[in-house]
Amino acid sequence: MRLTVNCFSLFLFLFFLFLNLQTLTLTGFMVVEESSVKFYHFFSLLFIPCLFLRSENKLLKVPAYIFEYFAGITVISILLFLVYPFNRLIINHLFAFYAFIIGYYIAGAVPREQIMNVLQKAALLVFIIIVGKLLFHIPEIKRFMKAPDGHPDIYTLYGGGTNLEATWLGLNTALFSNRKRLFYLLLVVTLTVSVIYASRVGVVIAFLVAGFKFISATTSRQERRAIITLGLLSLLAFVFFIDLDNLAEKVYALQRFAEFGDSSDKGMAGRFAMWRYYGTALWESKLLGYGAGNGIYAVESVSGIDYIEDNLHNLYMQLLIEFGFIGLFLYLITVYNISIKALKSRLSNPIAIILLVYFIASLIQFRGTDALIWLYMGIFLAIESNKVKLAAHDQ
Repeated sequence: MRLTVNCFSLFLFLFFLFLNLQTLTLTGFMVVEESSVKFYHFFSLLFIPCLFLRSENKLLKVPAYIFEYFAGITVISILLFLVYPFNRLIINHLFAFYAFIIGYYIAGAVPREQIMNVLQKAALLVFIIIVGKLLFHIPEIKRFMKAPDGHPDIYTLYGGGTNLEATWLGLNTALFSNRKRLFYLLLVVTLTVSVIYASRVGVVIAFLVAGFKFISATTSRQERRAIITLGLLSLLAFVFFIDLDNLAEKVYALQRFAEFGDSSDKGMAGRFAMWRYYGTALWESKLLGYGAGNGIYAVESVSGIDYIEDNLHNLYMQLLIEFGFIGLFLYLITVYNISIKALKSRLSNPIAIILLVYFIASLIQFRGTDALIWLYMGIFLAIESNKVKLAAHDQ
């Protein structure tokens, strides 16, 4: 008995959709972020029988550097938990590995075109839900526009608030990089949502995605010429016809860019408040780390300060202080291998753009347990592996 390709596609559609509905739990949507079993955790269990229905009589082989990374941080955490407090975030890391296996397995059995079609349909549904959701928050949006401070109080589908929702919208926009008109429409939606949310990172990620789309193999010369022409015209319009100072006063998102790094920038102030103790905490661990999820515990134990943040807002710093130099090194090997494959593909695979932007955005957020990203990684590596096998077979 074997599951059909249609069943794989349906599972991928729903699993990807539920991974985007991050605040959906077994009891409904969370009003505030809290520790809870998410609906996608429960739904993912339906995939376990698939692992025993392979046509080949052998285990699923994932890339060695992926297995070594997860095996390494698991062993490191188990040893460090003998000294430091146990943190359940290690379970999130293991689930991320499970999400990778799901993506790697399905992309090995389903054609690339079908995979991308499924992901695009699910992502488009998420875009529609978010835009529709904003209509119910018009009173709050109007209030925020009149007296902006931080971010508007809007319920989000993604854990972590409006900043993370704008981030994921920007990343998912890249899925449509081979759909010219739809890509630019969704890029405008992403930028609009990021401005409403006053999310600097959302705006930056949207432009990063657009930049990688510009240099990708899917962009024609005519399209590049049109983009350059429109860009130059827009620049001239801003220089000669638009009062940037006046515009920044009216658009709070632009004002937040102008405030970057100064005393009124609460976001960066919070990061600097943690990072000032980072070196001391890292040195006290002898560069061996504190175990999964104990990054904030490390700086709190050194500083004696309780921070409201649950991560260091820099994935590479987070991995170094939690898993030491060994854990960070294993992750950088993964980043290197995936980045090389992405660049060799000339970014013709939309997921390559997502992963490269994620690696860059990890300098200011994320904590490495993003199951959605690891699903993307599994799909991307399986697709690239299939391309190599197909090329070798044709020879």
